[in-house]
Amino acid sequence: MNVSDKKGLPVSFYQYGILLLFSIVFLLCVMLRPFGKEIGDSSFESYMISREEMEDLVSERRETENLLEKEETGLLFDGYEVPLEKERHIFYISQALACDRWRGDLRPYGAELSILEDEYAENLPEAVAEGHIFEAVLYTEDTWQEIGILLTGMPVVKIDTEREEPREYPIEDIDNYVFNSETRYYGEITIFQSGISAFSEEEEEYRIMRRDVCYHERGQNSALFSKKSYAIKLLDGQGSGRAESLFGMQRSTKWKMLAMYSDPNKIRDKVSMELWKEIAEREQQFNEKGPVMEYCEVLLDGEYIGIYGMMLPVDEKTLGLGRTDVLYKILDWYMPEEEEIRASIDQNYMVCYPVRIRYPEKNGQIEKLWEPVIKYFSCKYWNLDFAGYSDMVRAENLADYYIFIQTVAGFDNYLKNTYVYAEKADNVSGYRMITIPWDLNYTFGNCYVYEADNYTGFNPDASVNYVEPVQEQLFRSSPGGEADVLKERWNSYRADILSTEHITALLQDNMDYLLETGAFARDTDKWPEAGNRSNLSEVKDYVERRMCYLDEYFAGF
Repeated sequence: MNVSDKKGLPVSFYQYGILLLFSIVFLLCVMLRPFGKEIGDSSFESYMISREEMEDLVSERRETENLLEKEETGLLFDGYEVPLEKERHIFYISQALACDRWRGDLRPYGAELSILEDEYAENLPEAVAEGHIFEAVLYTEDTWQEIGILLTGMPVVKIDTEREEPREYPIEDIDNYVFNSETRYYGEITIFQSGISAFSEEEEEYRIMRRDVCYHERGQNSALFSKKSYAIKLLDGQGSGRAESLFGMQRSTKWKMLAMYSDPNKIRDKVSMELWKEIAEREQQFNEKGPVMEYCEVLLDGEYIGIYGMMLPVDEKTLGLGRTDVLYKILDWYMPEEEEIRASIDQNYMVCYPVRIRYPEKNGQIEKLWEPVIKYFSCKYWNLDFAGYSDMVRAENLADYYIFIQTVAGFDNYLKNTYVYAEKADNVSGYRMITIPWDLNYTFGNCYVYEADNYTGFNPDASVNYVEPVQEQLFRSSPGGEADVLKERWNSYRADILSTEHITALLQDNMDYLLETGAFARDTDKWPEAGNRSNLSEVKDYVERRMCYLDEYFAGF
């Protein structure tokens, strides 16, 4: 028997009503759920229409090439403007590599969007690897424009320039006059990051970051290439530096974008930095962190400019330097004489080419900042003294550097392209010097050749020694037991992080990543004169022969 309320309606009526309401809601959820995805999880497939529907859509409207020229028309991804290659009308969207589902919310603005139905939508990893471009149109009530949507497995960096500012410094400000006179460009940078790093095994939160930016061209020989490298500085709204973590790397305001133009494989910088990182992580007594980088694709002012390495450079923050430490950057092959450094001190200069003081900033005590390197060069070059040289270095660090440069065959690093920092020490000189590599494009057989394309050649001779003669002499004379440290570390590293198998696996893993993201093919198409090559047979053979040679070489200490 049903019990009625005041209006005389039976309880069963409410039960049926509630059941009906829930049924309607459930059916709506099922109907609105696109291709089995969770609501809000994807909007990519929801824009897809059949070819017949696409033909009807465009037949009712006039084709135009001007729709995208309007600033108020384009695509948004999670609320941010999608990077657009203006010449080909292709939008670049970063998606997690090997992820079988779409991530993010795609919406048009200033027009409507329709995407032609495509079997690649059911196999996103294949679409990414093959660089497949989804055909689509943006349309208004009476016009339409054809566009393409490209999914990449690599992070995408979008830079939009708003103004430029020439930099001029007086000759008296010699450091800035020589090294910072490049035109500065100001604008906005947006970074679309579908994962933390190239080899992240876990699916990470999709991260998008937009900041003000200042950037300029960088490099010496690389400045001559058509594909430029850049130094960038992230800014806050007031023009001051703003530190951010990019791709899981340490927070910093300053970053480098390496074009890697001279490396036809696009892996030498990355693999070399990874190997040094693995070596440095073993060291607990002192900090010898080097540069690190992650791959990305870059669109600059609407032009696709290819694969870049977003690099965190070495500075006082990465090294955790204190107030009494001094950081030097060595830029070229030769070392200055003492009188040249004394002349720089007299002029209150922070540079005596090829040595630059990078930390601390000029504080009126220029002579104190030059003091460690004067003592170091004195025992190492000017008045050769192996006991003094031994006293001024950490044998463990110098052994690491020796082993590393020999392993990667650092053509451009055994006499230059190093950071050296001086730390206060309770020893004869009062300082210890720590050496760290940077600029690692001429490695694994590649070398500088003036007459060659891109100034790059390949030397197949795996028995060339890439080490300063004075450094080799220190370890052979071994006044402080350096030879024992060198052999112990070589044998330890060869068991794992410097095994031939590990090195060749790193080379192949990075190449696989470049290929599977589709980025390598795009960079090759953009810069055909760079001579990109994905076949690693030559470099792997070089590594195998190189490591066999080094086993014999280091056994001789």
